[in-house]
Parts: sequence; structure tokens; C-alpha cells
Amino acid sequence: MKESRAGTALARSLLKGSARRDFVPMNEPSISSVTQQGPRALRILAKSVFRELKSSGYSRSDIVAFATEMLSLVSTDLRETHEGEEISAE
Repeated sequence: MKESRAGTALARSLLKGSARRDFVPMNEPSISSVTQQGPRALRILAKSVFRELKSSGYSRSDIVAFATEMLSLVSTDLRETHEGEEISAE
């Protein structure tokens, strides 16, 4: 359970742009421009996030917890979107 909480906190702090106080964003394109460029750009973004986490001192288990939390957030978002579509269709 502790690992899950660490992943949740890490995911939320990264999404807010404050994973670590010493975090200095790399000269990467913004997320909105990356999503417009397709799958290759998303792979590059994922690799950049992974490298940044490793270089910031996060352990493998922290990174796995972060990835798990990201999948959970996407799953929740998809579920909420699907439920909203069902409600508006009625």
C-alpha cells in the first residue's frame, strides 16, 4: 500500500510540475504539442519522463508505482467519460 501512495503522490506532483524541488524541466516540447505529433512523440515523452525520474533519484519501484498510478488515472478517466456518455444518451 505504501508503494501505491508513493506512486500516487509522484504522479500528481509530476502532473503539477513539481516532482522535486530541484527538478529542472528539460528542453522538451510541451505535452499538448507532443500529443498532436503522434505515437513517436509520446514514446519520446515517456522516455524523457523515465530518464528524468531515474536521474532525480527515484527507485525502480517508485517508477513502477508511478506508471501504475498513471494507468489507474487513465482507467478512471475512461470509465467516467463512458458513464457520462451513457447518462447523456438516455
